[in-house]
Order: sequence, then structure tokens, then C-alpha cells
Amino acid sequence: MKKFENLLSLLKIAGEIDGRTKLQKIAYILKNNGVNFEEDFKYHYYGPYSGDLQLELDELIDNDVIIEKGSNPYLYRLNYDYFRQIDESNLKDKKELILFLTKQHYRDLELVATIYYLLNQGYTGKALVNKLKILKPNLVGRINNAFNILNEIKKISKN
Repeated sequence: MKKFENLLSLLKIAGEIDGRTKLQKIAYILKNNGVNFEEDFKYHYYGPYSGDLQLELDELIDNDVIIEKGSNPYLYRLNYDYFRQIDESNLKDKKELILFLTKQHYRDLELVATIYYLLNQGYTGKALVNKLKILKPNLVGRINNAFNILNEIKKISKN
């Protein structure tokens, strides 16, 4: 279970996460805030995406460790039989951040994750905002929300 430690800890702290996109974006945001998610993320239509993380999630679902309910959005939570066995201490210092992120709209998290991706590519200032508008023209009206969330993440991370 060591391989899945961060994903399982994330779900234990969150309780549940609504949507594949949201789960992917939370993992990427956490990775950019010091959590050792070893999975590689590549830019995809909805922002940074990890095929490895999705395969791990699918494996845990197939083995009844994680329960996936519904569709569009899917709802993810730990199977109760495993809940007590998972030690989330590796993410204990990220609990406030995780709980904050789970309350955000997945579209805003898509933008926040894309901002982190662009920052990692060397974009800053107006160039970052312009590239964000090109990549996410359908979400331009949410850009201010994304930057507000990013500022809150910085505040939480300083605590």
C-alpha cells in the first residue's frame, strides 16, 4: 500500500472527492505544495493530468479499497473496511489545505492547477494570464476566482 499512500491519505482526510477532474487537480496542487506525489503529470484538456494516478485509482477501485459511485461526477471515498487502516500522518500538515481544496469548484481547481503548470513552465505575470486565457477560453470568467484560491493556498501553506 506504500505506492498508494498519498492517494489513500488524501481520501481519508477529504472524506470524499466529487469527480475525477477534481481529484486529479487536488493531487497536482498538493504536489506543487510539497506533497511527494511521484506520478508524472502532463498537460491535458482539463489541465495537468496523470495517467499513472488514474491507473492507481482504478486498481484501488478494482480491489474495493476505494469506492467509486455514480458518474459525471464520480464520487470517491475509502471503503469503510480500509478507512481505519489508513494512516494519514504523511499528509497531516496538509489537512487544512486538503479540506479547503475539496470545497472548491472543480473548474476553479482546473484553473489553479493550470496556473501551477504554467508557473513550472516559466510563465509569469501578464504572459501567464494571456497563456491561461488561450488554454482556458471557456473559463476566463473564473480566472479571478482561481487567483483568489491560489492566494488562499499560499496563506494556508504558510501556517
